[in-house]
Amino acid sequence: MYINKELHFGGVSLASLIKAKNYKTPFYLYDIEGMKNHLLNMKKTLGDRVSIHYAMKANSQKELLRNFSKLGVGVDTVSGGEIKRALSCGFQSHQIIFSGVGKSVEEIKLALRLGLHQINIESPQELVRVGELAKKIKTQARVAFRLNPDVDVQTHPYITTGFRENKFGMDFNTLPDLLEILKKYKNEVTCVGLTLHIGSQLMDLEALKEAIKKTLEVYKNLLGLGYRLETFDIGGGIGIKYKESELPPSLREYNQMINESFKDLDTQVIIEPGRYLVGPFGILVTQVEYIKKTSYKNFAIVNTGMHHLMRPSLYGAFHDIKPLLELEKEKELYDIVGPICESSDVLGRARYLPQIKQGDYLVVSDVGAYGYVMSNDYNLHAKPKEYLLSKN
Repeated sequence: MYINKELHFGGVSLASLIKAKNYKTPFYLYDIEGMKNHLLNMKKTLGDRVSIHYAMKANSQKELLRNFSKLGVGVDTVSGGEIKRALSCGFQSHQIIFSGVGKSVEEIKLALRLGLHQINIESPQELVRVGELAKKIKTQARVAFRLNPDVDVQTHPYITTGFRENKFGMDFNTLPDLLEILKKYKNEVTCVGLTLHIGSQLMDLEALKEAIKKTLEVYKNLLGLGYRLETFDIGGGIGIKYKESELPPSLREYNQMINESFKDLDTQVIIEPGRYLVGPFGILVTQVEYIKKTSYKNFAIVNTGMHHLMRPSLYGAFHDIKPLLELEKEKELYDIVGPICESSDVLGRARYLPQIKQGDYLVVSDVGAYGYVMSNDYNLHAKPKEYLLSKN
């Protein structure tokens, strides 16, 4: 928000901060206190029955992880690298879930040696691999079957994960094969639960509710067969507001949906929020290198782009873009574009902004999730710095 015509973030004037610290653009800035408070509010609202495992693929910044590890939550990882970073930032082995569709032999060995809380199984072949490696290492693996409930989520096709055309999870008809494999490795593998994750940036809970209902039928059948299941993992995906017109589910509605879905079942419910906890609490600050005016449109060419924030070019995602100072100038239409030699290097199309000039600062909002973690050095541009706002 603007206070005295200066854009504030995390209670701090960005113009004053840049001047005092002499920060060079572009850079990411995170409001750590906002993230922590959001997590604590989620813990309080959902209560003890729900176990929160932060999906660190959203943002794996080390100080952020250290702060989250002190708040008594777990973490959801999707690679050996993420497992190692989680451990180095204070998470314990029993707090770590290992997800991901393509786990390598070395990654599974690492997970088995550490004795992680849960390995989410994505295919019968993966279950066999886990069983064989557990036998060699002489240990027992705790696994959960990730099922694909085949529900169509109204979100971007690249971030749907619970439809039959997606690579994630297993059809319900694979269960007989999975149970046969469990029998073969009964001394090496224990199935402790079921898991699902139907997609990201969910703006409506009906599809998730349907997915849970369908998967609960399988869960209860397995309990009836004598399997001692402990957990039901509903994944993450609850959306955030990128546009003023968007209305994501409230935490109260989410909690109500969980309570209604599991009212007849006494089990530990696991959730894996990522974007929801960190997305709104990050910004990307950039500067205008050139204003290029043509007979067709105006381009504001900035010193960041798709190599630092991939979401707009990859998903056509919208991020609000504001000038650092509230300028009392006539507004013009701009495409905000970066320096990369690709026509897809666009951060924002057709944005009405007060007339901006070379050297002006612009701020890209809601980049706390899937921002820096997806950045790269394409064209051999350096990655941006990351800074954190905290009480200290």
